[in-house]
Amino acid sequence: MKKYFILLGITLGFFQGTAFADALKNSLTTILNKKEDPSSAVSLNGINLNNPQPVFQKKPETRPASTVVATVGAHKIIKKDADAYLKQRTKGKIADFDLLPPEQRRKLVEELAFPLLVAGIAQKELSQVEKPIVYTRIWMREEAQKIHITDEQIKEVYSNLSFEARENNSSVPIPPFEVVKERLAAQMLEKQIIAKVMKDVDIKVDGNTSAGSVNGMIISLEEANKTLEQMTKGKMTWAALPENDRKKLLEVMAPSKLMTAKAIKSLSAKEKESALSGYWMQKKMAEIEVSDKAIQEQYEKMKKAAKAANRKQKLPSFEAVKGSIKMQLAQEKVLSVLMKKAKITLK
Repeated sequence: MKKYFILLGITLGFFQGTAFADALKNSLTTILNKKEDPSSAVSLNGINLNNPQPVFQKKPETRPASTVVATVGAHKIIKKDADAYLKQRTKGKIADFDLLPPEQRRKLVEELAFPLLVAGIAQKELSQVEKPIVYTRIWMREEAQKIHITDEQIKEVYSNLSFEARENNSSVPIPPFEVVKERLAAQMLEKQIIAKVMKDVDIKVDGNTSAGSVNGMIISLEEANKTLEQMTKGKMTWAALPENDRKKLLEVMAPSKLMTAKAIKSLSAKEKESALSGYWMQKKMAEIEVSDKAIQEQYEKMKKAAKAANRKQKLPSFEAVKGSIKMQLAQEKVLSVLMKKAKITLK
């Protein structure tokens, strides 16, 4: 049996930033940066812009740090967390949630609510098959960051592959080095990670109640048959597999099994939550249909905004940003639906 390794991949795009984050950022930026007449010292929304610290005409009471300032479903948001996030958001200019006007409080809570909402939905909606795959991808990405592969090493692999292709009189043209450089680097990283987890591995063939085990972890007959179905397009089953090939099959399945176990064990609860949230968001965005008309309209708005702001930097062409705009609009739709269903209450 030809040895085959299941490629899990080492990259996973993560959702960073939201439409609500942008809205809050713009709103707070307006409060902090809008120019006023220095002589009048008129405050905007209760915040004196001529003083680093907000000054209210009638200063509101500042509640204790342990106060619950909002609820998101069953989740409670305490003032300490809201203050810390606000301080981060305004780069230290405002650090008290109670000093924000009501509309800004709502926006801040919506942004804090988003990860809580997504994390809960992701846990419920993602299957028990998807979750370990997501964990493994994240773990592999972290492991890949520990490995350094030089251009010289990649060139050596490329030269060896080119030599083998010439020796075998391959009619398929060899892509230029720069074209396949990143792909080769990813494959080399994956190979090193797999070699690391497979070191001193203990693989046992059963064949009765299970297919066997990898370092004591059971591989069921169902798992073995599913892998065989994928590899042979349904032409082979565990029962029909020759005895001397059964261990080879388990060797093929072992890296995935071992990496998943390491991922589940080593990733923190927060890392797992973030990974599932990012995957769920990507999955939902992929399901959203965005018309070319909507993308073009958004691009035109960007052009008008750039012109109004007298930006010297030239706006990228429509084709260059079309994909990004599509993702942005899909993201906004997902967020809009999510926030409409959210039960957010300010205290």
